[in-house]
Amino acid sequence: MQAHEDYNEKSPIKDGLIKTSSDKKIDDNKYRRVAKFLLLIGIDEAAKVLAKLPQDQIEKIIPEIASIRSVEKDEAEVILAEFQAIAARNREQGGVETARTILEKAYGKERADVLLKKYVPEPEKAPFEYLNELESDKVWVLLKDESIPVRALVIAHLTPKLAADVINQMHGDDKTELIKRIARMKTMDPEAVRRVDKAMHEKMKAIDTNRSESMDGRGALAEILKRMSSSAENEILSSLSQSDSDLTDDLRRRLFSQEDFVNADDRYIQEYLRNMEDGDIAVLIAGKDEKFRDKIFKNVSKIRGAEILEEEQLKLPVKKTESVAATDKFMSAMRTAWERGDLIVVGRDDEYVM
Repeated sequence: MQAHEDYNEKSPIKDGLIKTSSDKKIDDNKYRRVAKFLLLIGIDEAAKVLAKLPQDQIEKIIPEIASIRSVEKDEAEVILAEFQAIAARNREQGGVETARTILEKAYGKERADVLLKKYVPEPEKAPFEYLNELESDKVWVLLKDESIPVRALVIAHLTPKLAADVINQMHGDDKTELIKRIARMKTMDPEAVRRVDKAMHEKMKAIDTNRSESMDGRGALAEILKRMSSSAENEILSSLSQSDSDLTDDLRRRLFSQEDFVNADDRYIQEYLRNMEDGDIAVLIAGKDEKFRDKIFKNVSKIRGAEILEEEQLKLPVKKTESVAATDKFMSAMRTAWERGDLIVVGRDDEYVM
């Protein structure tokens, strides 16, 4: 409860976006903006913020997150600007360190560092530093139409991991020429670097302009809940089930994914598969990715595995409706076992000792 009290006392979200109002419609709009704000700052950070909010606010925000399909670029800038304005006011009263102190009291040191880095401009940034925050495929979109010299100049300023990932997306001849050019670099004209840096930054903004991001609000919400403690997750779902059972059921399905099954402990899976018919397992694995199939075959004997493969060949092609039904039944059983504590997911159930 202490986390809630500290958060309520000095919370930029509470004071800047959620305000007490007698107008219910205005209140509802503000909770929707908070939901969009949480999606915009990313799933990991959203989970940390959501975990510190009072239960009554969480109950209003969660349905909003689940219903969001997109956030227009202009609206995203307005929402982020509201938080930035709060940080700016604090900075005017005492500089960045004052803002840091206030944010640390509201969120803790780690969260404060993230917010300051994200929303408080830092002077004299290194050229192309903003590109290091992008994924390699997005950087490649910016560079693919540029000349080899420009590509080399930009890539030379990226982090080694990002630079390697971008280079790997190039074709053979271009890749060889670019590597040679980077290897020959000794000194670069600061003015040329500045011009390319400015042009690349403008190009990045132009690509994003007027583009709305497609969002799966429910999927994002499930990912947020996964990053919260089990007790917080269960408390939220229990509360939500009283007002929106459909959303709760959908979230429960999403909270235990096929990836979780692949990462689960083998003991319960072996026991469950022993009670399944070979034909049912054959339908289950039809069309699944290699990780899922490997997990199944890892938990049956080699002889039985060969028999299941024969069954699969006899049944192919499997109707999509049959495949979906078999998958839903199996994953529902795995999810129920996980909720009971019979199935342990490595990396999520840290309270267990393996």
